[in-house]
Parts: sequence; structure tokens; C-alpha cells
Amino acid sequence: MKNKLLVISVSLLAGLLVGCGGGGGGVSSSNNSNPDTPVTPDIEKSITIFDTPGQQLSLPKLMLSSSTGQLTVAAQGSDKVFTFDLSDGRLISAYSVNDPIGVAFKTGTSDVYYAAGSGVFTGGGSTIISNVAGNYYGLTFTSATDFYVGNISGSGTVVKYSVASQIPQDTIDQSNGLTGFPSALVSYNGFIYASLTDQKIVKIDPVTKVVTPLSWGRFDHPNGIVIDSGYAYIANNGASNNGDGGYISRVKLSDGTNEIFASDTVGAWKTSSTGFCGPAGVATYGGYLYVSNGTCASANGNQNKILKIRIP
Repeated sequence: MKNKLLVISVSLLAGLLVGCGGGGGGVSSSNNSNPDTPVTPDIEKSITIFDTPGQQLSLPKLMLSSSTGQLTVAAQGSDKVFTFDLSDGRLISAYSVNDPIGVAFKTGTSDVYYAAGSGVFTGGGSTIISNVAGNYYGLTFTSATDFYVGNISGSGTVVKYSVASQIPQDTIDQSNGLTGFPSALVSYNGFIYASLTDQKIVKIDPVTKVVTPLSWGRFDHPNGIVIDSGYAYIANNGASNNGDGGYISRVKLSDGTNEIFASDTVGAWKTSSTGFCGPAGVATYGGYLYVSNGTCASANGNQNKILKIRIP
């Protein structure tokens, strides 16, 4: 169970978050470009390790960043939700919870909510939803009262809840056009963007419940999503779905142009080991993209670490 990775910040989410979303233009679903070559120069994308002194992460999943420079990570294998100071990696808080995967900010606040298997909890440890008949992954808020959770059991659904009730308020499923298991969810400009296990990103209208597949090109088991400054960054677990060959896609929202932003061969690797290893969550802050690395078949030296990539 600890090593399940179905594939948003992510997050990254992560807000996200999984991640914290930024500004940008409208979204087009008409472009069908494939991420064959990087658009931005590799040399400007320095890739380093974000050090977390004294804290060993295990299976870090979705993440989110705050406007005050904090990074919250759902570490499934550690059974904890960590929050770090992005300036020095110092631990700010650690909450114990079984199987945490998704994290999100409650709209208009710095209150962190996290999805953990069969429930949703707050950063202070209070139970919001428990003992659900499902397996919850990513979550996102659309208002101060309403949030949505990706359920990866059964045929896969996105479930709407209110913070005031444990009773589901609505469900988005195959009848609405949801064709895969939803992993990460992120809210942006009135819509919910979700990564699905059938290799696509979809846009969900929370009012009409219409699910629209976005023609953003190729993805390989996408997971965490973060939207910042007119771009969507998406963690891909790789074609084999065993953590090897993972990479980060970057999509320009205004026209759907898709590029491989960072991979085993794209980017200026400054770590002792080159390569992603089961990338899951993404978050942005201060001109950097943060990526949570889990495990992979090759077991390279970047397992269970957070990578920090300079955004050109």
C-alpha cells in the first residue's frame, strides 16, 4: 500500500497544491503538441537537492508552497505531513497521519488540509472526513467552504465535500466524462485541473460537472500539478510507471504548448546522482520548482528526496 503510485503539488499540488498557483492567461484545449524537445535552455535549469536537515523523507507525494516561503509535503511512507522553511530546509511542523498523499490550503487561509487514504484531516490533526468507502488521493478547495477529493477506488471519482459536513455533496464520475483514476487536483480560474491515470489532464467545471480532456500532448502516468505564471508544471512517473524515466512537463496555458521541462537528460544536474526517481509532487516558490522524488526500479541516489529546479 505504501508504494502505490497511480499516476497531480501538489503539491504541489502543491495549495496543491497539490501547489500554489500563480497568474497567467486563459487555457486552450486545442493544441496537440508533443513534448519532444525542451523549449527553454537546459543550462539555465540547475537541478539540486533541497536539503531537509535531520529529516529523512519516505515516499514524499503531493506538496504545496505558501506565500510566506514554506513547503508542506505529504510523506506517505513516513506517515507524516511535514512543513519546511524554504530558505534553509528547517522543519517547522510534522503531523502524524497514516498514509498521507494530498495536501491543499483552505481558500483564503493558511490552513492546511490533507487527504490520507480513507479520510481528510486538518493540519492540527482534526478529522474532517473519516471512514469513507474509498481511497483518497489529491484534494483542492474551490471556496472557503467547498473542497474536492480524488477517489482512486472503484472506477475513480472526484467527490465534493463541505467543511461543515462529512456527507458527500456531489460526485463527478464516468457519466460526466471522467475516464481514469484522478490523482492530483488543482483549482485555477474557476476550474479544477486533474491528472488521470489514463495519461491525460482534464479540466472540470465544478458547477456543470463537465469534464473536458485537454489536448496538451503526451504524458506518462502524470501526477502532481502546479500552475504558476501562465504555465502548468506536471510530474510524470515515466512510461513504465516504475519510477524510472520520470520527467517534468511544462505546458503554456495560453496555447497548450507542451515541453519536457526537466528529465534525466534535460536540465543541468548538480546532484551527486542524475535522474528523477518516481517524481510525484510539484510546487513553486521564488523562481524555483520543487519536485518530490519517491522510489524507482533503478534505486538511484535521488530516491526519497526533494529536488529544486531553477525556473529560467
